[in-house]
Amino acid sequence: MTSNLHDIDTAIEFYDDRYEDGYMEEWDEDKKRKVEEIILSLNLPIKGKALDFGCGNGVFTVIIKKCLPEWEVFGVEISPVAVLNATKKNPKCKFFTSEKSYQYKNTFDFIFSHHVLEHVQEIPETISQINDYLKPKSCQLHILPCGNEDSFEYKICLLKKNGIETSNGNRFFFEEPGHLRRLKSVELEYQMKEKGFHLLKEFYANQYFGAINWITKSSPRFVKKLTDTTDSVNEKSANELKKIRKQLLGLTYLQFAYSKYWLIKSKWQKSITDYFKMLLLFLPAILSKPTFDKYNKLAVEEWNGNKTKVNGSEMYLFFERI
Repeated sequence: MTSNLHDIDTAIEFYDDRYEDGYMEEWDEDKKRKVEEIILSLNLPIKGKALDFGCGNGVFTVIIKKCLPEWEVFGVEISPVAVLNATKKNPKCKFFTSEKSYQYKNTFDFIFSHHVLEHVQEIPETISQINDYLKPKSCQLHILPCGNEDSFEYKICLLKKNGIETSNGNRFFFEEPGHLRRLKSVELEYQMKEKGFHLLKEFYANQYFGAINWITKSSPRFVKKLTDTTDSVNEKSANELKKIRKQLLGLTYLQFAYSKYWLIKSKWQKSITDYFKMLLLFLPAILSKPTFDKYNKLAVEEWNGNKTKVNGSEMYLFFERI
């Protein structure tokens, strides 16, 4: 995904280390259901060949195979560690490292990616790589952070002096170092047109309640970073950030115990340490579960009612070339 050998070696080492530590190993069930819903809505043929581009540990490769049971489903990743992990977990799918991409030129009918395009060095180069995998008649579904205006996170960024980092791919200030950009939907649409792909369907998540849901399931430390007032635009912006902090911190503390309990349970390896952590959290988790469930429900309702509204902070864009 990078332009020279030094960059490639550095990227492989970086992601090998992360995948050895369980990077992107689990996603919540609501997110998986969204992805399944979207793939099923595409009305793809009964049979074909699909590629999960940047498949990581294969979490979403499983969902592709579930939705397209008669398809041959593959996954490609720059990290050999991730490919090994995915192969162990998904015996019905095939996985390979990106250094073997030459073997799969013009092979696939459908390419899927989930939170990949914000990580790659160059978008045009990556789209060309993706195009090399695809047959002349083919389609793509890409899920990634969205830079469109008026999402909850976008509005928070406007309250800070460099909240949207224009010199750094319009990243939002709170994003992890591996995120190199935050595209708007029209920007990706323009890039895809260069290869003859047209945007057929578009969906958006996290306009408001979805954003609050993921933010307040993060940690109090993250909420404090998100709403820090030291670099606010002016006094009015600082006061607004204080109000947002009060709201988000309150919700975070109300559901933090169950969030932590759920996280440990979802990754539970039946270790004694995890068992005692869950035991200690059990009663606090019961008390915080109603708030956890409430905001999950609000996020789901928002998705069901607003998924075509472009002011989400996450986008699902489906392109087709005939």
